[in-house]
Amino acid sequence: MKPRQAAGLAARLIVGAVLIYAGATKAAAPAEEFALVIQSYDVVPLWVALPLAGLLPWLEMIVGWALLLGVETTAAAAVAISMFGLFLAALLSVLARDIPIPNCGCFGDAMHFTPTQALLFDSVMAALSWTAFRTGAGPASLDGWSQRGL
Repeated sequence: MKPRQAAGLAARLIVGAVLIYAGATKAAAPAEEFALVIQSYDVVPLWVALPLAGLLPWLEMIVGWALLLGVETTAAAAVAISMFGLFLAALLSVLARDIPIPNCGCFGDAMHFTPTQALLFDSVMAALSWTAFRTGAGPASLDGWSQRGL
């Protein structure tokens, strides 16, 4: 395996696992809990927070599984880049407006990051998603196996 392929595989597996874990921790709790976190960012109207809290964890898990398994790898990585971009924008907005939030909500009640910690973490995840996007279907991916006719 070439170094570029190894980096892409590692990036895809890390981002996939993180998204699955993040989505599962939020999906396991009542959506209202995550909706309160979303409301604390003050970036979406109140009526959007609950539907978003119900949808986002499942989107994270779907994209995470697609990356982990290597299904529609490039598209899944593009969605991950978009999600982390939106998360970064929300975090920058909170920091710029000096809104105190003790928990970013990234992992539900499982882990609590400050906005600054979440900004650094999401930046790394966005960079890894970009690596997965650039590499596309590679080793140990269903995309790669289907392209080879296996």
